[in-house]
Amino acid sequence: MSYTALDSIQWGGTPKIGVSFGYDSRRSGGDMQYRIYVTVAPLTGASYFGYPIYLTVYVDGDCVDSGYTLKQASPSRWSGSIEYDSGWVTAAGAVGSAPLSIRLYSGSGSTRDDSYGYALPVERVESIGDFTLTAGDAVIGQAGTLTVTRPGYGYSFAFRYALGSAGGSIAAGDLKTVNSSSGRVVYQWTVPEALAQQLPESTWGTGTVTMQVYSGGTLVGSLSAPFTAYVPETMRPEVTLETAVVNDNAAVQGWGVCLQGVSRMQYTAEATAMGGASVQEYRFRFAGQEITGASGTTGVVGISGMLTPVVTVTDSRGRTTTVSGTPVTVCEYHTPAITASGVVRCGADGTEKDDGAYLKVRCAASCSEVQGHNSVQVRARMRPMGGQWSGYTELLNGAEQLLGGGLSPTASYEVELSAVDAVGGVRTVRYTASTSQVTMHLRSGGKGAAFGKYSEGERLECAWPAVFYGDVAVSGALTVNGETVEALAYPVGSVRLTDSAAPPETAEGLTWESVETGIAGVYGWRRTS
Repeated sequence: MSYTALDSIQWGGTPKIGVSFGYDSRRSGGDMQYRIYVTVAPLTGASYFGYPIYLTVYVDGDCVDSGYTLKQASPSRWSGSIEYDSGWVTAAGAVGSAPLSIRLYSGSGSTRDDSYGYALPVERVESIGDFTLTAGDAVIGQAGTLTVTRPGYGYSFAFRYALGSAGGSIAAGDLKTVNSSSGRVVYQWTVPEALAQQLPESTWGTGTVTMQVYSGGTLVGSLSAPFTAYVPETMRPEVTLETAVVNDNAAVQGWGVCLQGVSRMQYTAEATAMGGASVQEYRFRFAGQEITGASGTTGVVGISGMLTPVVTVTDSRGRTTTVSGTPVTVCEYHTPAITASGVVRCGADGTEKDDGAYLKVRCAASCSEVQGHNSVQVRARMRPMGGQWSGYTELLNGAEQLLGGGLSPTASYEVELSAVDAVGGVRTVRYTASTSQVTMHLRSGGKGAAFGKYSEGERLECAWPAVFYGDVAVSGALTVNGETVEALAYPVGSVRLTDSAAPPETAEGLTWESVETGIAGVYGWRRTS
């Protein structure tokens, strides 16, 4: 029989009798159980003891046996050991140690009576309360820590994780021991990338790690700890951008350029959201304009220079990716400029005459180069005041040229000089060639008068510079060379700035298109006709 020895004594005087004490122990649920063993050694030879031997045993204050007879008075000698076995005794609620008291005594004239005391150890109750688990915050796809405190070696652990509807076991091979002592062990694990699928609209979320504790093969219990999982910064939309110049103008289309005030920019963006997120917004920017959507076309490009198209994509987590397209050279463009012009009456030899039958005209103009593609043509047309326009006569740029022949000295003529480039931009200037000079002329019928010229209509006309020393009120339209003041101030192709999102209210025949200014509250309008 195997048990734990407590003591071995020589009991009494003569003869001394050898006695040994021992015990066995086990735990039964929350209580300790003990089994007490007493062994009386053989007594042989000349020695004898003709008295009874009695035994009293107490465990944790409770009597196990009282006056138990180990030996009767006879025999006085014995050749084999005398054994005592208490059987299993429960020490309910014992903590730390359980006291054992043994009394050996004799009777019938013997004075032997001795007591012995011992402390029986109480096995520690394994409780999940002796363990703690701390799960460190971690970036998804990267290492996190699990810190366990324990009462000592000899325990094993099994871990599981959960976040949202996802979860799984952490295999022993996926745990790396970072630090270990009898009371504490730190593991490292990799947070699965699949957990990002549980966070489609957030950059972080709270999960749980559960630990089961085993002592040998017996489950002690389990406990859980929260951890914060962060979606890595690398989980952003993947974006590609394609752009193309759009030219509705046939001439510019053939040149293959992007032209200020003429061309538009078309784009197509493709994006893939990462880690369970979804694409929420595309925002395209070019030349001060901004458009939302995966594809589209800007308005007319209003500025020139080397410009880069850019698209920003936002996912459901609020994270953005910005990519740039191929830089685009936007060629500078403005409508042709008339740099010099003039119209005078003259004779057939070109000599100026106020009653000449010809008109001597001159028009010099320039245009935007557009990488050598553009050119400008100057031309002229004429009509009697209020009459029908003649066809255009092409002029040599900057050279004087005669028009007409047979012009009446008593009629005024309106001449329009224009510069037209290959893009289709037009700049015009108008002149009036007055009648031959007279001091004053009254129109037949008394409904017209003129100073410095012949009267040509039912109105007051003046061919001289005029000075008025009083107020001048105009109730109708005010025109200069046949055009309204507003049309002259904003020629075709020019941009007018306003504080209104509605097109300017202007004279009939003037049309406008919106252009981006890049300034909040300021609206740009380009005159198109």
